Amino acid sequence: MKTFKSFMGILLLLTVFASCKKDDNNDFEETEETVEEIEDPGNDIEGSIWISSNNLFTELDLKDNQQIKSFTTLDSYHCNEFNGVFICTQGAYNGTKTLLGKDTFNGEPLWTKDYVKDDDKYYQIGATWVYQNAVFIGYSAINTTTYHSTFYLDALNRETGDVYWTIELTDEVRKITSYQDQIIVELSLGSSTQEILSIDPGTGHIDKRIPFTDRISKLIGGSSSIIVMTWSNSVVSLDADLNENWTFETGSPNVLGGYESGNQFIFYSRDQTVYSIDKNDGSLIWEHAYTGKYASAIDLSNDTVYLSYKEESSAIVTKTLDIFSGEELDSFTYPINEEWDSDYTKYYFFDKYQLLFNTIRDQNKTYIVLINISAKTLVWELELGQTAYPHLIITPTDYYQ
Repeated sequence: MKTFKSFMGILLLLTVFASCKKDDNNDFEETEETVEEIEDPGNDIEGSIWISSNNLFTELDLKDNQQIKSFTTLDSYHCNEFNGVFICTQGAYNGTKTLLGKDTFNGEPLWTKDYVKDDDKYYQIGATWVYQNAVFIGYSAINTTTYHSTFYLDALNRETGDVYWTIELTDEVRKITSYQDQIIVELSLGSSTQEILSIDPGTGHIDKRIPFTDRISKLIGGSSSIIVMTWSNSVVSLDADLNENWTFETGSPNVLGGYESGNQFIFYSRDQTVYSIDKNDGSLIWEHAYTGKYASAIDLSNDTVYLSYKEESSAIVTKTLDIFSGEELDSFTYPINEEWDSDYTKYYFFDKYQLLFNTIRDQNKTYIVLINISAKTLVWELELGQTAYPHLIITPTDYYQ
């Protein structure tokens, strides 16, 4: 066992010190807190994870979970990453919203754009996307008296934040992707999908729109088609003109996951099955059933399919599947206690590692766990005496949100 500086103490004091770096000489109060030290000679991981608690953002080293740096914000702050470009939103719920273009998560903004609250309206920023030299922002202007919303899509210069064009839309922009030089947009009324639009990114002209009333869980601009995953039991492939190529149906609703690998599209459903289908024609390549369990997450890494689920209230089980046949290769079991909250667990897979992030809001507690899946070893686990949330994992090869 080893002692380390209380993370809670650091977080409280860092609201005063806006930024501090790993191994800085400071006067933070130390308390006795323990973490399990795991002997793992194969732990060659590089990278970090950004987490937040209220408006304090802290970066932890993935190798040993120690703090690297931190910063605070005055208002709610959220970033989406697109191939190393960060589009961040900051501002109170019914106040002025500021959009920031950045090249690092915690760096200075390259540009800002304000959606300014006035006596008549305030703004909500929704879906964002980056394509070529443009940033696409879906947002709503909400009347302060009637609370009626008017919906818009902006295209901004990625380098300066200047507006290329703005179009008014009939419903909220819920999801955005890109496919074959077009911007593909889901319009939604509340949680109900209404339409899918194909928009010219240079002019904002709506080239095609189709009704689509099956609620969308994921919208993917794939390598050979637009793939629409639904909350019902279907995966739909569309061509560039939004014509249907094929539909694949599962035995249960909640079609989730969804990753391309070669000619395969791999996902899972609540029918307790992982599917691999041919993305060219929608035919089944293989399926893997895991009877009696509901998957919590699926991902691909290093030509391996990872599948995680909760084993009653006692463990998180992660299986590795052969990507070409769906055959189970191995599994790792991480024991959990009864307070572990499956509804607020996030699963990250990268290289040969899995990171579990569990927030227990009613107990003001957070667990973070790093597992080396290929070596079947626990690298480290950290318990925080506060609620915290993950924002971004940075490795030498990629970003994970």
